[in-house]
Amino acid sequence: MNNDELRSWYLALTDNDKLVFLALVSNDLTIHGRDFGRYAAGAEQNKAFKGFQGLNELQHQISGHIAAIGLRHDRYPDEVLWKILDEKAAAYGLTAHLRQSLARSRKFRQKPN
Repeated sequence: MNNDELRSWYLALTDNDKLVFLALVSNDLTIHGRDFGRYAAGAEQNKAFKGFQGLNELQHQISGHIAAIGLRHDRYPDEVLWKILDEKAAAYGLTAHLRQSLARSRKFRQKPN
């Protein structure tokens, strides 16, 4: 599934479903952080540090959006959030990580109960 299809799917969700989906994405992104820390040695430490910084930026945006949805506070429009996440991921070399977390979270979200 490409980014446009995934974005359209997300935009069609109810706010309650967005809360769950974003929480799943956030959770999945932490797995990437574990991998950065696990294999960082020597020259790879700088790359891992940049990855951690990027994951922190993504987590900041996602957790803030989750809180705003739940509290019914003003928030970025969902389309803007999607763009921010794309830009942050690209800036830190995490586009593939974000895409993987989005796709896995969508699959998990669609599993029957």
